[in-house]
Amino acid sequence: MSFDAQELSVLAYANGFTHWHYRTRDSLDQLLGARGEGEGDAGTYFAAAREVLRPGDQITVNLLTPGAVGLAQLAVIQLPETCAPRLALLAATPPPLRSLAAAA
Repeated sequence: MSFDAQELSVLAYANGFTHWHYRTRDSLDQLLGARGEGEGDAGTYFAAAREVLRPGDQITVNLLTPGAVGLAQLAVIQLPETCAPRLALLAATPPPLRSLAAAA
């Protein structure tokens, strides 16, 4: 699937920092994309939100799956001028599959 702007909302805002909430049925692996092994690159999933995100913002993600809800915490680490925001995965339950595969 793809990013749905209607599922992105502000939880808190203060001093130029925004804590966002995003809800999706997409997997954490889909959000993080497949553009590398590092956790500092979230592909292009959040590219459509580039105009509202700022470095230092955090995104709490509810990952809706059949019979369960996973949580992930992302941080915006960079906003390149012409491409998607770079995000870091801070924490996740359950962790993304690619992290599990790398640990095996």
